[in-house]
Amino acid sequence: MMKYLLKKVMLLMSMILTMCLSAIQVHAAEPIIWKLWPGEPPGGNVKLPPEYDKTKKDGKLIAGRPVIRLTNVTKPTLAIYQPNKEIATGTAIIIAPGGGTSILAYDLEGTEVAEWLTSIGVTAIVLKYRVPGRAFNKDKNWLAAAQDGQRAVSLVRGRAAELGIKADKIGIMGFSAGGIAVGFTSIIKERSYQPVDQYDEVSFTANFAAPIYMGGLPDNPSINKQTPPFFMVIAHDDKYSSLNVVETYIALKKAGASAELHIYESGGHGYGLRKTGLPVASWPERMKEWMIRLKLL
Repeated sequence: MMKYLLKKVMLLMSMILTMCLSAIQVHAAEPIIWKLWPGEPPGGNVKLPPEYDKTKKDGKLIAGRPVIRLTNVTKPTLAIYQPNKEIATGTAIIIAPGGGTSILAYDLEGTEVAEWLTSIGVTAIVLKYRVPGRAFNKDKNWLAAAQDGQRAVSLVRGRAAELGIKADKIGIMGFSAGGIAVGFTSIIKERSYQPVDQYDEVSFTANFAAPIYMGGLPDNPSINKQTPPFFMVIAHDDKYSSLNVVETYIALKKAGASAELHIYESGGHGYGLRKTGLPVASWPERMKEWMIRLKLL
């Protein structure tokens, strides 16, 4: 009897180990890295100290864990995470982390989001845009994020076949200040830089947009019925961006554009996908349902 039970336990452990290794293979694979620009980004070569994570050992924790806060990013890139081929949908989402145009919350609002998206069959592309924005344009600290966001959509769409994704199913997702990239690829119609190659002949307008507790849309946005579908999340007690989100929803509603807005009573700002113990942490499930309805999954 004891030998039988031991055999069953060993079999069960083997199955669990196989599942864990499979999960690691799907979600921990090294991303493909693309340079965003063929040469220097718009504005030329800006010299800053080396890129680094400015998080302090005693820095603020989110759901009990620290956050990577990258700054001095002068060489913008795309980190491309692909889902398992068996579940790939052909949909891709470019992710713009937040950070007040000064830093990038690179894991909280970037790589952790990419891991979730690949688990549901989406090609996830983390945009490392230039920060701090004031170093590239002191009067328009949002401009580098806007330019990098537009370039990211054009480049991904122009090279969609290489990634096995559909050129008409490319969305953009931005957290907090990452909303700048969202606004300039879904609302603004003019390119914010002079074209540099053949990829800039491809449209920079995303097919759908998901600003999460966004903190930066362009002034006087040109919202109309053709504006791509929006999915938005905000907490009522978010002191940084709640009114901005609601005003955007009202403009979308008045224009007859497609939009979905979730307002949670509490949650604050800057929670990403982490389990904070508050209802706002369920927003990824709501977004997944929305994507299913739009036939993106």
